[in-house]
Amino acid sequence: MVDGGKNDMKIESVAQLCVEYWKLAAATEKALSGVLASDGKRLEAQLKFSKRQLDVLLQDLGLRLVDFSGERFHPGLAVSVDNSGDFEEDEALVVGKTIEPTVMSYMSVIRLGRVIVAPVEQEEE
Repeated sequence: MVDGGKNDMKIESVAQLCVEYWKLAAATEKALSGVLASDGKRLEAQLKFSKRQLDVLLQDLGLRLVDFSGERFHPGLAVSVDNSGDFEEDEALVVGKTIEPTVMSYMSVIRLGRVIVAPVEQEEE
């Protein structure tokens, strides 16, 4: 929460809207892989433009979306883990997939992200 008033509700609504847009964009990117080349290029360009517009709007509001995919997981990450019970407490984990990004306002968390973690792949010697 930012200031404890009506603006907080608005910021949280904007944060939710941004998360929903992020999920829609991610699903669209995945679906584009199966689209005909001619249609895919146009849709891909539109999606890139829309994502840039979202970034500009977020910046104007002092917000940013954080996707932790591929990052080492640690208890200090601003996320909730959907599959935390699948692993031992001391097991080395990585964020395998971001289900919802974390919404930040400068250094404050507006909305926790949701992730799925996976064990860190051990390199063969």
